[in-house]
Amino acid sequence: MAESLLAHLYSRIRGSQEDVATLSLQYIISSNKKLNEAFNKMICDAIKLDIGTEITYSCQSTGENNERPDMSGLDEDGREVVLCEMKFYAGLTPNQPNAYIERLVKENGKALVFVCPEERRVSLWSKVIELCREDNKELSDEDSYRVNVNGIVMTVLSWAEIIETLRRTAASVAIEALPDIAQLSGFCEMMDKTAFIPFSQEDMGPEIARREERYYQVVDRLFDVLVANKEIKASAKGLKASPNRSGYTRYLRIYEYTVALIYNRNAWMSKTSMETPFWFYFNDDKWEQSEVLQKKLRAIPEYEREMIGSRIVIALRPALDATIDDVVNDMMSQMLKIMEIKV
Repeated sequence: MAESLLAHLYSRIRGSQEDVATLSLQYIISSNKKLNEAFNKMICDAIKLDIGTEITYSCQSTGENNERPDMSGLDEDGREVVLCEMKFYAGLTPNQPNAYIERLVKENGKALVFVCPEERRVSLWSKVIELCREDNKELSDEDSYRVNVNGIVMTVLSWAEIIETLRRTAASVAIEALPDIAQLSGFCEMMDKTAFIPFSQEDMGPEIARREERYYQVVDRLFDVLVANKEIKASAKGLKASPNRSGYTRYLRIYEYTVALIYNRNAWMSKTSMETPFWFYFNDDKWEQSEVLQKKLRAIPEYEREMIGSRIVIALRPALDATIDDVVNDMMSQMLKIMEIKV
């Protein structure tokens, strides 16, 4: 099946994937009252709260702290009641979700809605919940893809369900909107299947290479810190680093375990696990994980682990806004806690 015109022309349109999709969605729901009502009802059903039917949506409304949600909805009184943040595979910014929640609290708003591909829903939801907890937000009334955060209801919808809702509505009351919805649908399908981000001039700068180098640097420094820690009797004798298409791996022995420190882009891109480039695994049977060990590892929450080959690998969360020494020391603590080794 040929791609839609919007998907075909995307690489020639200025702006991010999310910008193109957001502007397209905002245009569609603003072009017809019934489509606007259908979108609002979908949000109300997801958050189990009435935000009203007369909501006017605009894009990129900047707040006091320079937070800029993709789409904001105002009620009849001009009060900002809902913020929408659209994602494909871009990461969260420092303002997401906590600055958005604080903005809604200040405006006496009602809902924060994330939109993403269906297959990223689990990992994105886990991440925003984690960030709320780290910021000491008050979470209550938690349900599947719905939670009350400091009085603001947060949820996550998929592009597919939004498009299907708009398509069904348009088929009965706004036939003229069907071609536009088909364009957005084709674009979202292309983003979900290829996830290729067209190059920009900024991508060609040496800063990009420096950013890429950090992932290898962290693995090497973590390796050095572990080997230097005499209390865990780590050794790398006879073991070599293993660069590969998906990333980079360093091996060492810690007590009776064979351990692999991993930077892996495939696990990082997984749609069901934690969004991190760093992972590790350890074996208890020479170069394999025994059934007993794998059974124990499966007790770890699913989004914190991934399969690489026949091994269960465990996510390592890098500390943010920290020095490399702080990052690797924190990672070492995470590893040893999981391995139940007391330093």
